[in-house]
Amino acid sequence: MSGLFRWMTLALGLVLASPGPAGAEALKPIKIGFQTGEINVILSYALGTGLFEKAGLDVKVAQFPAGPAMLPALAAGEVDLAWMGEFPAVTGYANGLPIEILFMERIDATNVRLAANPQAEINSLADLKGKRIGVAIGSTSHYHTLQALAQANLKASDVTLVNLTPANMPPAYQAGQIDAAFVWEPNVGAIERAGAKVIATTKSLGMITGGVWVARKAFTSGSPETVQIFLKAWEQAQADYKGRPADVRQYEAKRVNMSAEEFAKLVEGQSVAHPSFAQILTADFMGPPGQEANSRLGKHLQGIAAFLLAEKRIQAAPTDWAGLLNTKSLQVYLASKQ
Repeated sequence: MSGLFRWMTLALGLVLASPGPAGAEALKPIKIGFQTGEINVILSYALGTGLFEKAGLDVKVAQFPAGPAMLPALAAGEVDLAWMGEFPAVTGYANGLPIEILFMERIDATNVRLAANPQAEINSLADLKGKRIGVAIGSTSHYHTLQALAQANLKASDVTLVNLTPANMPPAYQAGQIDAAFVWEPNVGAIERAGAKVIATTKSLGMITGGVWVARKAFTSGSPETVQIFLKAWEQAQADYKGRPADVRQYEAKRVNMSAEEFAKLVEGQSVAHPSFAQILTADFMGPPGQEANSRLGKHLQGIAAFLLAEKRIQAAPTDWAGLLNTKSLQVYLASKQ
């Protein structure tokens, strides 16, 4: 019997024996981290409605301004699961942090956008030459910007890259300190409402980006039943979002202080897809099992590692990508439903 088969058999037994509604036994503790500078509709809904507690989880939530800030918390065991972008996940893993990607929660086609000031006469990527661009150095913002410049046969030295946190980009734009910014919602939307026009998106550049759930390896191996309960609750939240989008969105709209109409427009501009767990185990996302490193996400993460290495954000690119892309928990969950 292989090690993987024994692991799946044990975890599957835990799934089948797990409690139903909360109250059947003590709630399972879980510490969740997320970044406040991102849009996370499903998480806000699950927290706001008590869905996790109803499923059997005692959730403690920690908020962080951005993904990289969660890495020390993961290292210290202060967070078990963290919702973040791909860049901090690769950075942490490359630097020896014992973490793994549980699953890709969403993929964004137009959430990350290059918005430019029309008065700066920027109507195309080529017009960026000599301009000031707001970027978050070492992040997907920076990565997208360099890809955009390359497609216009420009180099970073042909522009002025202004290193800013996403939250500081809208005020910098309004103050005339930058001519354009490559960033995600809700900050890119604020820049556009100030008059900026969209020049490029993830989709127009032929790239991918999104959000992932990252877990401490010690948590997934030491608390497999808790992980399975989380997956079940998340799948329910996904189904609720698909069936009642307006109801589900209201919790995140409230968090970012937007009306239902404003938030619906924001979400439309993101072009977000939330893949099902079965879809995640295909080559278009993180699978199939045993071939995670060759999946679309696997290849994307390897490209990010090469970028981070070139920018001296990491000392070496990972060689064991299977250690980061671990779909065992997802395989167990789907097997429990058959």
